Amino acid sequence: MGKNSARRFLYLATMIVIVLILFLQNKYISVCLAIAFSLGAGVFLYKNITLLTDVSEDRVKTRTLKKAIVFCLVMVIIAVVGIVLTEKELFTEYTERMFANAFIIIIIVWFGNIAGKIPFNRYIGLRLPWLLADEETWNIGHRLLEYCSLPLAIIYLGLIPFVNNKNLAICIVALWIIIPGVISYLFYRRKFKNY
Repeated sequence: MGKNSARRFLYLATMIVIVLILFLQNKYISVCLAIAFSLGAGVFLYKNITLLTDVSEDRVKTRTLKKAIVFCLVMVIIAVVGIVLTEKELFTEYTERMFANAFIIIIIVWFGNIAGKIPFNRYIGLRLPWLLADEETWNIGHRLLEYCSLPLAIIYLGLIPFVNNKNLAICIVALWIIIPGVISYLFYRRKFKNY
């Protein structure tokens, strides 16, 4: 399968699943279809990573991309388990809150740990327009994401007992994206100010 064929297949499959989900009346079938497609797309991306991202197979960074894909697939499965347990009312409110907190902290810390190692690509990482336009800006944005992840996770962990979970999670995740996003945007604008 060629590069363009792989991309077309992924886009076409995405559109078909979106249309099916919109027209299906059964919420559970729609959710199952979305989950199955997410997992299938992750496996497809994993198997075709060098074809889709133009990163050579020999590079250490290809392994980083593959680790990120596997992590995303595992997190989708964990999220589904959490949703099912919540829907079946097997989680208490406290357990649900702790599950959500742990989920967010794991994502921030893990992605923060590998962010600086993710090679320039269009599929995995921060997908802001200025990061996708320039590799140097990509590297700076992801290095900043790496640097702010652990402090934000510690702040999040420290504020959990004192602040509303939902609002705190939204603020921390927003800051996690906004801080590297704004600084990398300023770098990009300065670099290309004459264009």
